[in-house]
Amino acid sequence: MVKNHEKYSVVGKRVPKQDGPQKATGRAQFTDDMVLPGMLHGKIIRSSVPRGKIRRIDTSRAERLMGVKAVITPKDAVGISMRSGEPLLCNDMTVNYIGQEIVAIAAMDEDTACEAAELVRIEYEPLKAVFSIDDAIAEGAPLIHAGKAGNRAKSIAIDYGDTDRAFSEAEYIRKGEYTVKPCHNCYAEHHVVIADHSVSGKLEIWTPNQSPLIVQQDMTNALGISESNVRVLSLHTGGAFSGRVGARNHHFIAAILSRKSSRPVKIRCTADEEFIVYKGGGEQRFSARTGAMKDGTLKAIEGELLIECGAYLEPVLVQLLRRFTEIYTGTAFYKVDGMRFRANVVYTNHPPRNMHHGASALGVRAALESEMDLIGQHLGLDPVAMRLKNAVEKGDKTIGNIHYASCGLKTCIEKVAKHSAWKKKYGKLQPFHGIGIGCGGINSGGKVTLDHDTSAAIIKIEEDGKATLLTGIPDMGQGSHTVMAMIAAETLGIFPEDVTVVSGDTDVVPLDIGAFSQRGTLVTGNAVKAACLDARKQLARIASKKLGVNMSSLCFRNRLVYAKKAPEKPLSFDSVVHDALHSQEGRYVMGKGFYNPPSPSGMVGTLAATPAFSFGAQIAEVEVDPETGTVRLIKMTVAHDVGRALNPLAVEGQIDGQVFSGMGQTLHEQRIQEKGLVLNPSFLEYKLPRPFEVPEIERIIVETIDPYGPFGAKEVGEGPIMAVPGAIAGAVSNAIGYPITEFPITPEAVLRALRQKKNPNKRAMKE
Repeated sequence: MVKNHEKYSVVGKRVPKQDGPQKATGRAQFTDDMVLPGMLHGKIIRSSVPRGKIRRIDTSRAERLMGVKAVITPKDAVGISMRSGEPLLCNDMTVNYIGQEIVAIAAMDEDTACEAAELVRIEYEPLKAVFSIDDAIAEGAPLIHAGKAGNRAKSIAIDYGDTDRAFSEAEYIRKGEYTVKPCHNCYAEHHVVIADHSVSGKLEIWTPNQSPLIVQQDMTNALGISESNVRVLSLHTGGAFSGRVGARNHHFIAAILSRKSSRPVKIRCTADEEFIVYKGGGEQRFSARTGAMKDGTLKAIEGELLIECGAYLEPVLVQLLRRFTEIYTGTAFYKVDGMRFRANVVYTNHPPRNMHHGASALGVRAALESEMDLIGQHLGLDPVAMRLKNAVEKGDKTIGNIHYASCGLKTCIEKVAKHSAWKKKYGKLQPFHGIGIGCGGINSGGKVTLDHDTSAAIIKIEEDGKATLLTGIPDMGQGSHTVMAMIAAETLGIFPEDVTVVSGDTDVVPLDIGAFSQRGTLVTGNAVKAACLDARKQLARIASKKLGVNMSSLCFRNRLVYAKKAPEKPLSFDSVVHDALHSQEGRYVMGKGFYNPPSPSGMVGTLAATPAFSFGAQIAEVEVDPETGTVRLIKMTVAHDVGRALNPLAVEGQIDGQVFSGMGQTLHEQRIQEKGLVLNPSFLEYKLPRPFEVPEIERIIVETIDPYGPFGAKEVGEGPIMAVPGAIAGAVSNAIGYPITEFPITPEAVLRALRQKKNPNKRAMKE
């Protein structure tokens, strides 16, 4: 499925992950493997009530326990707040969710810390709490924060085009309402931190994360330490999925405990704590109104979203809603004349919500793809035809001002339809078997989170021709370091195994804002390529003199340097490096480069500030048991436009991972809560897909060669997951003959839909 790029010696080849052998043999080191001299173990004492005033804290018995070295209470965190505005250690003496941090202890070992935690006594004055969107916005509901009427944390209004006019011109208008239940990211590696603040003025942090830079900035801002005195070290990371971008409460608590005890402190979260420390996605209610012409041409989309943010508002949640509006409304993928989006963020007495994998948009994406199916059904167009009619194309500019320099959406739709035998199956399958299609995609970096999106890189070339690449981007398992080695190798004309990637230490590596927003391949990749071009230029000066040719006529390939017109007379790459070092100048070859994507003037903070967009289409085939409501996902046919597949093996691995995660969110994952307490806080009870439930996956790599990407590449991070829920929801609806309106599509949700089908007077959907 991938084009044969004969002009490249590395790009397009199937290269295994560089860290694969380390992980397979157990040699890979994670933060929890770290043991520092004199290290203490921390334990956090958390609120046992969902809302209340703290009347008394007694830590005296814990402080007297042998082995306890430090105890901190709210008075040790006065004036320190998180980005969400949450006071660290409840230093305003108010608790607003079960699990909120109040006291922390550091002891010689973990058992002693746990024993000491049990000796702490906290007295509360309970206050009335709210646990759902309906409770929070009800008349007379208690206000979690004074001055926030109706517990509304934030309201967002975004309009593109003339939406009212577009609706007035539409010949068919449809409305639909959907609900999305809370979910969690479920990392393989629990949250853990080691903080060493024992040396005056210097703080060192070891923690799994997606952005050492943002962790560094968070610690700097909250603790009042200069940025150069905060060192963040990131080792191997066991999963992130959008959830490890910045510092969390336990990072600050570990730092304060270390400062007080003058010893390094490790805090490791238990399974129960995982569902508190990482907040996951909250409850969502989505209403869609869509206008179309009788021939299926979309005219307007209107979306209204109610979303729960927990007890405090994480700024990133608002950023997502504002900046990913086109994804939430589908206007990034389908042409319309008008779009209106309204979002109201609501406080509840749950832990502050963040985002799940897929920018917390999967439920809304499923809803909008379902609306496409239902509109097409009413107008006599099948789902594939409906999407082909409205899909964006290369050269298009959306009503949100996104310009597509490359776009393979229609190709993706056509390929999945052909490979899945859509025409032979749609409407012709046996009872309770269904087929459905979903489309999606996402940005490849861009200035949608910060006012810049800079990555820098440094390449050092040793005398033997081997290279060391310094980059600030972490690798959480997505294989970005392997791709960076491939980009470096292709540019320098060596092999990936000749490149050692060094990352994960803010004192050593150059700036990179992190591995999020699908920016690694395009943004960091361009920085790496620029650094290698700088180094290659230095080598080309020497090689051109030895070969008696112009620098521009040189070719670097397969550890050789030669004139393009005389490949039979090459120089070895390492000999050119040797000559550089042993020349009269004694040049040590180092290259530096950086990349900050271009963006239209005034569009920073929107998806229009994204240089490239990926696109994809997927077709799901399912079987539904009408007696139990159980859904079996049989097959997923996946096509994704990656620009150019630098490493097809890694692309296929990413697609497999996205299908797995997407099917989990769509069919299984739900955080069950009762009065603020999580009832299923472990992998035993929180339902994730099991290996034998993973369907057959047919992968189709579509290449469009993006002008902004290194060698034409763009993202294959969260793009594929955006199409998963719509495909599965469409297939389930097709199988039962009734639209699915709640996610995840649990057996209970399927049985409710079947009952509604039998009783038309209780339909959840409105035409």
